[in-house]
Amino acid sequence: MRNVTRGLLVVFLACLGYGALPIFAKLALAEGVDVLPLLAWRFLLGSGLLWIFVAVTGRPRPPRARLLSLGLLGLIYASNATFYMLGLDRLPASVATLVLFSYPAMTVLLARLWIGEQLTRRRIAALALTTAGCALTVGTGLGGGDPLGVGLIVLAVVFLAAWIVRSHGVFADLPPISATATVLSSTAVAISVAGLATGGIGVPLAPAPLLLLGAIGLFSTAIPITAFLIGIQWIGPGRAATAATMEPAVTLALAAAVLGDRLSAGQWMGAALILAGVIALRLEPRSAIVEGHP
Repeated sequence: MRNVTRGLLVVFLACLGYGALPIFAKLALAEGVDVLPLLAWRFLLGSGLLWIFVAVTGRPRPPRARLLSLGLLGLIYASNATFYMLGLDRLPASVATLVLFSYPAMTVLLARLWIGEQLTRRRIAALALTTAGCALTVGTGLGGGDPLGVGLIVLAVVFLAAWIVRSHGVFADLPPISATATVLSSTAVAISVAGLATGGIGVPLAPAPLLLLGAIGLFSTAIPITAFLIGIQWIGPGRAATAATMEPAVTLALAAAVLGDRLSAGQWMGAALILAGVIALRLEPRSAIVEGHP
């Protein structure tokens, strides 16, 4: 029971970090930090801190033969992160988070199309619930957002689902933290190159944006990734994934308290449908879906 309690606590810590990411990002964007520089510094700082953790703790590193596959995963995740941040820039944080959190259902669909994974009745029901929930969330008043923002988040969902399906095989038998650090390093390089090619990755040299970037790199990248992986080791992937369902609740609470976001009654109903579909998937026995995200 002690390990279960500790595991749930570290997963909750991961949820706090991931849940705060849209809030930190919104504040950084408002401070004049552009999307690509924000993402470049997020992953440069996050991957650097993870490599420090790997070095200090003496953890093993992935074999060279697997570096190419991990690098390609980093490119997929770079696409996901870029589309998500572009969509977040146009939408309320609460709406963007709820649409993004439909990714487990999209993962089920891609797993069926890509690797032929069985599409059970539970998974079909979850797909229906999350699709209906997303329709309600974005269709009952976008709260100042726009259809392009929703489309960008949907693209982010597709790339995140592709990352999950692909990573299920790539991460097999690899040391999880150093493998994740390798993926995030590739992500950082890809986004930094894109940023340098389109105007640079410089940020305003003022206390507020620098502190926000530091918080994104440490509290919303390096710490939650490490905490979630440790939580999986202590309580198992199924229980950790179920506990991680609280992540959107963290974002909704912070968005209301910090940004003043408010959902309509229809959007709350959509949120409930999305969470119902996600929980149904996460409670599925022996699910082949890999949960969580960097």
